[in-house]
Amino acid sequence: MSIIMDDLCKRFGEKTVLDHFSWTVNRPMVLMGPSGCGKTTLLRILLGLERLDSGTVTGAETPAAVFQEDRLCPQLTAGDNLVLTGHGLTLREAETELRTLGFAESDLKLPACRLSGGQKRRAALLRALLCKDAKTLLMDEPFTGMDAELVVQAAAVTVRLAGARPVILVTHDAAAAEMLGWPVRHFEE
Repeated sequence: MSIIMDDLCKRFGEKTVLDHFSWTVNRPMVLMGPSGCGKTTLLRILLGLERLDSGTVTGAETPAAVFQEDRLCPQLTAGDNLVLTGHGLTLREAETELRTLGFAESDLKLPACRLSGGQKRRAALLRALLCKDAKTLLMDEPFTGMDAELVVQAAAVTVRLAGARPVILVTHDAAAAEMLGWPVRHFEE
């Protein structure tokens, strides 16, 4: 399975965000670049949330995504949010993985609206990684809001659960990118 981007062009008014961009991703990769260079726009295109001006994308079907916002259901616990994806994950499996990212037993009982920002990010990351039906993973700054120790843990869990699927992980954090050990593509304006 590969995500194939061929000759992608995208403009917002006078600003060209993608200018005949081509890239094939068939394994986990990191995408780095300055703010405003089009990394998030590229992920939105791959998710079908943004239209291309021209070019083609194939192989981005059935993705799981981590957005810059956590997008959790606020009334549900973190574990229930993970199970909500409906892809065969049990609450026990979800809670076991949440514990690997520092969730205490008491945290597992809280509704998502009462979790810290970092806890919400970790739950959103796991929700995507544990989506058993996802053929690809698209992650936009998944380690934001985590302290250095949690980034180390989250990077290890990400590598373990992502497997060999095509992954595009967008980050500004060079240290986190290095921890992942995945190839890096620099995306410039």
